[in-house]
This record gives sequence, structure tokens and C-alpha cells, in this order.
Amino acid sequence: MRLTTPLKTALAGAAALALLTACGGGSDDTAASSSSSSSSAATSSSAAETSASDNPEAAAFCTDAQDAFSDLENAVTATADPSAIPGLFADAASRLTAIEPPAEIADAWGTATSAVEQLAASIQGLDLNTPEGQQAFLDQVNQLQTSAGPAQGEIQSYVAANCGGTLGSTESASPTS
Repeated sequence: MRLTTPLKTALAGAAALALLTACGGGSDDTAASSSSSSSSAATSSSAAETSASDNPEAAAFCTDAQDAFSDLENAVTATADPSAIPGLFADAASRLTAIEPPAEIADAWGTATSAVEQLAASIQGLDLNTPEGQQAFLDQVNQLQTSAGPAQGEIQSYVAANCGGTLGSTESASPTS
């Protein structure tokens, strides 16, 4: 089964929500398209470079987190195979865990990346070709948001001050299922 446009939008939105929770970019915004994601990513990366140019640790964190977020968002938006989604999240969890956060948000980053790792593990084996599998996926994303909420606030404050405001796509669309 190919991913339909509404399902792609919902999955891209869920990916955005999952990583936005981890990266502090927002709460209910979702990705609109890979082309807007790419242009937004470039804009955010430029802003991150400007905001963090006097702090190499912040600049490296902002760039690495932006790249990881953008890559997952684009991969989810571009995929036609629902069975690929759990693997994409597993890759993203590994990539986010490998990012060295600045000391002032190390604990929050650890909490957030742990939540993404838990999401990646919990969605393995879900059949995203079925409404039940899709709902289970979205339920897991909602649990991620709840468990990482306090850490999200701390990371979001850091990102606003050091990464040009947000990580990932700045455009949004409402997911449909």
C-alpha cells in the first residue's frame, strides 16, 4: 500500500511533532511539504549560524539538530512505504542521541532524546498500512509529547536564544487522516 497524501501529511506531522518535542521547535505545528521544509531548513540554518556565531558549541548543536530534524522530516514526507517509517524514527533517534548538547541543556536533551528513542522502539512492528497502526503511532507521539514536555520547554528556550528561534520547518498544515 502506498502512502496517501493525507496519511503522508499526518505522518510528516507526527514526525515533526516528535522531533519538535525533542528539539524545542513548537507544539502543534506540522510539516507542509518537503520543498517548504528544505527552504525553511536553509532559513533556520542561516539564522542558527547568525545567532550562534559567537558560540561554537551552540553553533554546532544548532546545526546538528537542524540537520537531523530536516532529514527526518524530508524522509517521512518523501516516503511512499509506510513500513519505512519506524526505521526512519530509529535512525533519527540514533542521530539525535549522538548530538552533543551544550552543558546548560544536557539534562533536558537527554530526557528528550530518551523519549524519541522510546518512541522509535515502541513503533517497531506497527502496521502503518492499517488505521489501527496509524492510530497507535499517533498515540505514541502523544505520549512522547507528554513525557518530554518539561524538557521541551528548556530546550525551546535555548533554541530561541541560540539557534535563531526554531529548528525544522516553520510552515504548517493541519494533518488529516
